[in-house]
Formats: sequence, C-alpha cells, structure tokens
Amino acid sequence: MSYLLRWTSLIGSSGCNTTQMKVYNAMVIPKIGNAVLKAYQDSWPRDVVRMYICSPLDFHAQTMNWDCGYRNMQSMLSSYLNYDSEVRDQLFSRGIITIPTLKDLQRIIENAWRKGYDRIGGMQLEYSLYNTTKWIGATEVVAMLRSCKIRACVADFDFTSGLCDLNTMIQVIWEYFECRCKKKCDDSLSYKSSLIVPLYLQHQGHSRLILGAEKWVSGEIKLLILDPQMRRAIQFHQREGDEANILRQGIGTHGLSSKSKYQVAYLAQKSLYEEEKENSKIIVDELRHPKLKFI
Repeated sequence: MSYLLRWTSLIGSSGCNTTQMKVYNAMVIPKIGNAVLKAYQDSWPRDVVRMYICSPLDFHAQTMNWDCGYRNMQSMLSSYLNYDSEVRDQLFSRGIITIPTLKDLQRIIENAWRKGYDRIGGMQLEYSLYNTTKWIGATEVVAMLRSCKIRACVADFDFTSGLCDLNTMIQVIWEYFECRCKKKCDDSLSYKSSLIVPLYLQHQGHSRLILGAEKWVSGEIKLLILDPQMRRAIQFHQREGDEANILRQGIGTHGLSSKSKYQVAYLAQKSLYEEEKENSKIIVDELRHPKLKFI
C-alpha cells in the first residue's frame, strides 16, 4: 500500500477568540478500506466467522485538536465520491466533485443552515463556522448532506436512559452492515450496486468512523473503528498489513466502554430525497424503537 502525505500550511484570519487560525491539510492514506481487506486476506483471524466492511474510502487524518469532525467528513465523502452510485451523482449535481477542503466544508454547512437545515444546531454555533476553530458533530454532517438532498439520518444511543446499552448499539451496527452488504450482493448484477457507507460515531469531545464489523466464533461482535487522530495514521504507516488489528474494538475496549452516550450519523437505505421537504430540515433521532434498527 502506498501512503500519500500532504502537508500545506494555510493561515487566515479567525472569527473566534484567537487572532489566527492555522489549517494543515490532512495526512491522506488512499483506499484504507482496501488495505484492511488485504490484511484479512493475508491473515484471516482464526476465530472470526464473518466480517462486513464499507465501500472503499481514503483516510484523512486529524491535524488539530478541533478538526476531527471535518476530517471524518472528508473520509466519508471520499467513500461517496469513489463509488459509482446515485449518492455520488447527487453530490456531482451540487458541484461537489472532489473532496472539499476544511474551509469549504465550513461554508457548505453554513449554507445548509441558511437554507433552514438544523436551525437548533446553527443557533448553538451562532450560524458561523468559516475561519473559526469551532467543533462540529453528527448533526452538522447530517445537515450538510440533507442540504444536498441526500437522506442522512442520526441515531441517539443513551445508555443512561435504560432503553439500550453498549451491547445493543453494537448489535444494531452489526445489523446495519449485514443488511447493507446482503443488499449489495442482491444488487450485484445491476448497473449501480449498493453503496455501503461508513458510520459517523460521535461522543462528547471526539468523533470516529465505523468502517465495518466482525462476528467471532464466541458470538462477540467487534467493530472496525477508524480514529482520525494522527497517531493512528502513523500506526498505519509503521504497521502495514496489521490494519484490522489497529481498527478492532469490542465491548471491553476502553475507547468504547468509557462513554455513556453516542450519536451515529448514517444514510438511510433509500438514500435520496425525491424532493426537498420542510420536515427534513429538522434533525431528530431516527432510531426505530422498540426494536432498535436504522431506517
């Protein structure tokens, strides 16, 4: 696997408390999903009975302590734009034909707010992102995609509510990948088969991407989680061929079990809106209860 390192320093005036905002282009590792698949092919874990993974994407690594959301958006968009699907066609029609820069994403989200998407989130961030170091989360991702008529959704997992726990969330995520991958197999003879997008996983202070899931002979499900932090990119560089082990996290992994609330952004199975609807501008939890599942 070849690694492409891109570093460019761009300095502009800031609309936040600091006088200057520095933006460094992400370290980009192309087609990280393909590298993960190759790692499985070269050394399949003995006790893994099944594995599902999203469509190919590039890894955009975090370069500042506040830009994880933007880097995850860039990685997600690379999955959309790398794959011949109706979602890619829709992005093309909106002028998004290459991966937007961080500042471009800030402008696109601001435009979504101006169109009325996620007014509550826009209000919390004072409807201003451009040239600031404000953090973004799952609802900003959903607002941006919905403004492009892509049917993105958000699911809330609150373990303090008593309605679900970490095991439940992991099971729902497994079913998401299982359902999408089976649909892709059913659609394999069609002109455009199903896009399987990564899940955007948000918790307080940080976000990551879920690229896939494994089921082990014991019945345990482990998630393949891509953390945008730079140290993860360095691990990929230093431990080529060990990508699956770097990503793997289970119920006992501190990075998962230490949080009590998660928010997941994903695409609905019917991934486009036929027409713009006012109620699509309001972003609410769309996890189906009581049988928890993504729509």
